[in-house]
Amino acid sequence: MDATHDGPHADHLGDIDRDTQLWVQWDGDHYEFVRLSPCNDPAEDDDACTLFAGHDPGHSWEMRDLLHG
Repeated sequence: MDATHDGPHADHLGDIDRDTQLWVQWDGDHYEFVRLSPCNDPAEDDDACTLFAGHDPGHSWEMRDLLHG
């Protein structure tokens, strides 16, 4: 998949528990496995953000229409 933004990237690998998720983050050839809290910001339609707390550039529900152009 092509990058949609500059800078570091991340992908969700799984849930450890209700408050902790396992993610892989990378920037170029540097990869790191990290435990992060899920983002708890809801959309107006009660859809949940599928990214981690403190992420950039926007919530997953703000970008869903970008995928279908």
